[in-house]
Amino acid sequence: MRDDTYQTHLEIAARRQHHGIHSEIQRHLRLLHLLAPLLAVLSGILHAYGMALRKRHGNDASNAPYWMQPGWWIGLLMDALGGLAFTLAAPLMAVELLVPLTAVSQLAAAFLCGCCIFQERSTVMQQVGFVMSVTAVALLGSASLQQNHFHMAAAHNSIARFWKMWLKPYVLWTHVICLCSTVVCFFGISHATGFAVLSAYFDGMQFLFTRTIAVIVESASRVNGELLAHLSVGKAVCAIAAIHWQQQALGEDLTSIGSVLPLLQNLTQASLGATFFGDELHITPALVAAMALSPLGVWLLAQTPTRRNSIQRPSLPDDKG
Repeated sequence: MRDDTYQTHLEIAARRQHHGIHSEIQRHLRLLHLLAPLLAVLSGILHAYGMALRKRHGNDASNAPYWMQPGWWIGLLMDALGGLAFTLAAPLMAVELLVPLTAVSQLAAAFLCGCCIFQERSTVMQQVGFVMSVTAVALLGSASLQQNHFHMAAAHNSIARFWKMWLKPYVLWTHVICLCSTVVCFFGISHATGFAVLSAYFDGMQFLFTRTIAVIVESASRVNGELLAHLSVGKAVCAIAAIHWQQQALGEDLTSIGSVLPLLQNLTQASLGATFFGDELHITPALVAAMALSPLGVWLLAQTPTRRNSIQRPSLPDDKG
């Protein structure tokens, strides 16, 4: 009888200890979920500050290439830390909320960096464009919550099948639209805006490689090492191209380019991701409003004081006689 009582006490103590450990784990998980939005905001701020450092040290008066400047690499390190914060927040927060929150914080931080660090003057048109861009990013986030996402891991389990996905008509048309938009922005708005669109285009292609890697690792019982190597090389090439063209775009005011880039990156990732992975796209009022506000916001943000003065400056007649 005494042994049975002792055994019962042991079982009760073990259950209490297990319940205490479970409660402690749940408490830490709730804390981590509360920290996820802060990590998303921190990611956007680090990206914006890294962009500011790369602008300052990559566009100095010397003729040395930007990659020869130590300060430029510090800015790239800030970008890497921003990516790390984004990665830590990804498992704790819905991506449909994580991406817009990061983009909005990057928009705001880049605009403030341009005004405070580089003493850039913003026009009323830019300020309206900034509000429109933030609204468009928020609408894209709310629209993505209503979409259905499919993970087509079976179509990506070989190198041949993966590259065959790039030949789908909708994917090809999306690439054509992105490249045509680059040309239109380059000649119709400004060279810096064209470079920003090109950078966002390569960032969108990098997203395709990243998401494919994630799908394979999560769902495949046996990982294809050769395919992962090809995907990693493709991701690295796209990342280098995105950084290079982004650096070319940073020749313009940070209040303009720093605010345009997150919006463009959201658009390219959403469009390329939807066509490549076969996500079912529902045309919602939020999506229509975001697509309408986006080009207008990009155009308004490109109206820097220098550009406005060059347009509004009257042509003086030649003095003869």
